[in-house]
Amino acid sequence: HIWDLKFRYNNIKNANSIVERYEFTESGSYTSQTFNEAVSSEAKKLSETSSTQLESGTSYGPISASLTSSFQTSKEVSNLLEQTTREQKEETNSYTRSASRNYTVGPKSMLVLYQRVFKAPGITVREEVFRAEPEPLSQEELEEEVPINLVLAQKKFIKGFRIVYSDQPSDAPADRIREWFKGSDDINDTFGGKYVWMVPETTTDVSQALTGFDLFIQGNNDPRYSDLAAGAGGSYRYLVPVKQSHSNMYISEVTLVRSKEDILSSLSDLIWNDLPTGYTNDINKGRGGGYLYLVWKLQRAYPV
Repeated sequence: HIWDLKFRYNNIKNANSIVERYEFTESGSYTSQTFNEAVSSEAKKLSETSSTQLESGTSYGPISASLTSSFQTSKEVSNLLEQTTREQKEETNSYTRSASRNYTVGPKSMLVLYQRVFKAPGITVREEVFRAEPEPLSQEELEEEVPINLVLAQKKFIKGFRIVYSDQPSDAPADRIREWFKGSDDINDTFGGKYVWMVPETTTDVSQALTGFDLFIQGNNDPRYSDLAAGAGGSYRYLVPVKQSHSNMYISEVTLVRSKEDILSSLSDLIWNDLPTGYTNDINKGRGGGYLYLVWKLQRAYPV
């Protein structure tokens, strides 16, 4: 915390009290990426310099952040800490509010007004907390370190999937990839053939995590992959995992999305809005019926 000087009013030569009106700004900004990078860096230092056991090659992220209970903080700071740990946005988010206050300066006295500013990696909050003093604060009083209590957890990523075929809908795996709008999660729905479900496989090892999927629709069978249209006839449909070595954004969640019309251009706004995402082209392309997409959410990884 920093006590930022707002004004100094000298009423020493006046035998009467005066009222000073101060227009102030309350504001806040946060960048989740910066905060998460700092947390990851501290986690890595912790694993190297203490007895704390952190699994090598995994990525740890904050699931909660709060100031020590002995320090009275503002609601605005608490809210930004919560938002920063919850979101994965790369852009800076901010807000600004203006208000005013009246301060009475007594006769033959001085009033020095400070506003409290909270600063952490990627976070700045100019709080609605003020401190009125009869004289300027010392350099030691202007700044105060406040520990942030963090709860970290290993991040899970998608390393692949397995295809489950069946002749019975009751065989649907409990952990299959679901359809976002609660529609059918059978890839072959309305096309006949086998019931086809996708089951994600997860890992905490960043080196195994995927960065995307490629969709291939072709006339020839490829025994390396499982056909998403098994038994339905027509083209073979394959999803091929992608792992780009230069990327640090990895798949953390997946979902299917069905639609009666082409919504490819608006998927990023409909699913996990404002968060990094990726998606395939229409899995049903060329066989009629509705549109079907595989959509995934991306999270940045900071392996220790």
